[in-house]
Amino acid sequence: MKIYRSLLCCALTALSPLVMGPSALAQDAPEATSQILDYDDIPDVAPTPPALEDMNFDQRHEKCLESISDDPETAFEDAMIWQSRGGGRRARHCAALALFAAGETHMAAAMLEQMGSESRIGPAKMRAEFYAQAADFWLVGQDAKAAYRAANSGLEIAKSDTDLRIIRARAYAKLGRWDYAEIDLTSTLAYDPVNVQALIYRADARRRQGKLEEGLADAERALVLDELSVEAAVVRGDIREEMRLVELEGESSIQRPQSETE
Repeated sequence: MKIYRSLLCCALTALSPLVMGPSALAQDAPEATSQILDYDDIPDVAPTPPALEDMNFDQRHEKCLESISDDPETAFEDAMIWQSRGGGRRARHCAALALFAAGETHMAAAMLEQMGSESRIGPAKMRAEFYAQAADFWLVGQDAKAAYRAANSGLEIAKSDTDLRIIRARAYAKLGRWDYAEIDLTSTLAYDPVNVQALIYRADARRRQGKLEEGLADAERALVLDELSVEAAVVRGDIREEMRLVELEGESSIQRPQSETE
């Protein structure tokens, strides 16, 4: 600061006849100080982030997604403005996620499902991801039929997508079709034998159908792959409890006729 003040003082002295009037000439000018500029004394200034218009589409998409956690409503408005200015699928995707964060689950799911249905929006893999997100949001919104529809549409263009198969299995489970859920999860494990989530869901689906031994084997396998999985431990505990109850019921049914004959 001393450097800046001395420079400012010298500048005002040189300009005083024009700025301050003739009377200023009568005043003694302060002595100029000879001070060496020390760059270590200059505070570091953080680089200015690039303006939104200077960012490429991926950078702006990332920035938009980051802003959702701060204020989803503002993020949605910004995304819609960006879309109107040519933001394309990235702007629409950000808008959908902002809607979800703002509690508009069904609107967000519908927007993503619509994006998945548009062949011109991108390659099949990208569209499948939109369908998967849509199906997941439909499940959060407690609409299992819509979740099934979105997941099924995604699998029509990406048959080997394991995420979509797991989501469709979850939709089947919500609809009470545990047999169909098991089939989808078995298909998932054919593509990805070490998918812990698929093993956990299939273990539960098998438990619901009374296939306790098979379900227990799935839960045990999931815990071998991920020994810290709480979900797998819970499902295994549920299966073991049902097996215990079945065993007790079997023992009581054997003992009942004996007590009646006595």
